[in-house]
Amino acid sequence: MRVFCYFISFLFVVSILFISGVSAEDSTQWKLPEGAKARLGKGSIYDVKYFRDGSRIAVASSIGIWIHEARTGEAIDLLAKHKSRVFSIAISPDGNTLVSGDSNGRIFLWDAHTGQHKRAFTGHTKGVTSLAFSPDGKTLASVSYDTTVRLWDVETGELLRTLIGHTGYIHCVTFSPDGNTLASGGGAMDEKLLLWDVQSGELLRTVTEDIDMINSLAYSADGKMLASGSDDATVRMWDAHTGQLRQTFRGHTWFVQSVAFSKDGQTLTSGGADGSIFMWDAHIGQLTNALIGHPYKVFSVAYSPDGETLVSVGKGAIFLWDVRTGKLLKTLSGYRAFTGTVTYAPDGTQLATGDSDGVYIWDVHSRKHWQTFTADVTHHPHYQITSVAFAPNAATVVGGNRGYVYLWDARTGLHLNSWRSGNPRTYAKYSPDGGTLAIASRNNTIFLADLKTGEIQKTLVGPVAKVKVARVEVTSIAYSPDGNLLAAGSSDHTVQIWDIQTGQLAQTLIGHTAHVYSVAFSPDGATVASGGGINDRTILLWDPHTGKLLRTLTSATHRVYALAFSPDGKTLASTNANATVGLWDPDTGKLLRTLAGHTSSVSGLAYSPDGKVLASSSRDGTVLLWDLTATVLNQ
Repeated sequence: MRVFCYFISFLFVVSILFISGVSAEDSTQWKLPEGAKARLGKGSIYDVKYFRDGSRIAVASSIGIWIHEARTGEAIDLLAKHKSRVFSIAISPDGNTLVSGDSNGRIFLWDAHTGQHKRAFTGHTKGVTSLAFSPDGKTLASVSYDTTVRLWDVETGELLRTLIGHTGYIHCVTFSPDGNTLASGGGAMDEKLLLWDVQSGELLRTVTEDIDMINSLAYSADGKMLASGSDDATVRMWDAHTGQLRQTFRGHTWFVQSVAFSKDGQTLTSGGADGSIFMWDAHIGQLTNALIGHPYKVFSVAYSPDGETLVSVGKGAIFLWDVRTGKLLKTLSGYRAFTGTVTYAPDGTQLATGDSDGVYIWDVHSRKHWQTFTADVTHHPHYQITSVAFAPNAATVVGGNRGYVYLWDARTGLHLNSWRSGNPRTYAKYSPDGGTLAIASRNNTIFLADLKTGEIQKTLVGPVAKVKVARVEVTSIAYSPDGNLLAAGSSDHTVQIWDIQTGQLAQTLIGHTAHVYSVAFSPDGATVASGGGINDRTILLWDPHTGKLLRTLTSATHRVYALAFSPDGKTLASTNANATVGLWDPDTGKLLRTLAGHTSSVSGLAYSPDGKVLASSSRDGTVLLWDLTATVLNQ
């Protein structure tokens, strides 16, 4: 009998793979945008739900909805119709329908068995933060940053009712077990718990006392209790009918992001931004168990349909727990909370990306994550790496974060050295000969450190800012190919060109009207490109020797976070905060084409040494590898 059950399960998984048309072997090539050859990372995680039969898990991510086989943890599909981050998901009571809401206010309905898109709900004007089906599955409730609660007819997609009562962001919504009452919880600028009559849309009760920003709500199975998780690190238990506060559970040290009742209603589980997962006796508020192992914030917790497994979601991983013993059963990895920057190794065999917990090293051929470089330091527990670079001889890797620069052995990952910069976003670059490290600091200052001794050789102090800014910082740096010049973008709207031999300021380039977020030298050293901030939106091309402005490229959208010249110098790649990459002809200033596929701002660019691939890293937690030899890119 057991063998037969395993056989049926195997056939089920195979059928899902067949229906969705994907292979379980290499998810890096699933649902890629046009022109991309691979994707590194599965994106950031926002929500998680079990399918009703318990066989699969749906994960709302920054690039779509990932489907995992619950027993093995293997990814088996990616639903990628959303073109923005998916904030919330829900499964219908009969298990046949999956619904998802994204950061642009769109709601999509899917066939839960085949992954086929069925319907779209339109009406919200901002991100959809929570979704809930009525117990009979006929009505869908949605809440949004647009401060409205909406009720939809699931079968037709018709908007049944818009409930007005919140005055700020709404974070969560849930139906009572009998389907008669809807509860919604307010976040920033609201801080209210509202109870609604589902049939009439009448506001039954407003709870504002003893409350903070509400992140999550859950009814007990009998409908008598309503639990909430709040920003003040507490879990509150409310009388579901009267709205009276019955108990307050304390134990978390930071925001409580999610709450969920066990199947029998005896246990309430809460997940905190401090990484803790607590299990409480729902009636007396006593802590009965703590699940230890989450390294970061717990965004969401959910019980399996049989109540035996708990799934929890953090910044970069999904954990499956045995409810009875508290044992960690499985970790589903591959998700990334933040990808700040990207660079190729000199031989093109590896990629390094900046992440929220260190520097990630990827094997380019296999597209697998190979190693994570971290430093054994206590001064800053969260790395948020904003710059990363390989040494010219590939022996070491440098990464900069909020206030510090770290140096690692590129082969072993051994932490070799650290420097304090004081800059909230620290940028570090190797000199072309690999002997010196340039470190961007505060007050328009750049340190030049000797890589062998670790000592600061020179300090380059820029001029006093001529524009009024809250804080003057070096926001980007780049060496000329011969190593004689160093370009530095500044928050004072200027680009400074330094003579490395003398340590003197050679040129101050004035033309931007906002922060200069990026600078890059052309391969021949004859041109330096600089990218402006939100009130500027231009790319300026300069002669670094004379300071002459050669050309202005108008970037139609937002900040230019990064720039990169192709190895042959014929193309300039730029990033924009609208999630696209622009490819420019630097000689004519013509925009050749736009690469679209990320769902959040692109923060880093790197050409492969042979110029055939462009890597773009994004705050959606992924790196896309663009095939520059593809026909679509050369039309």
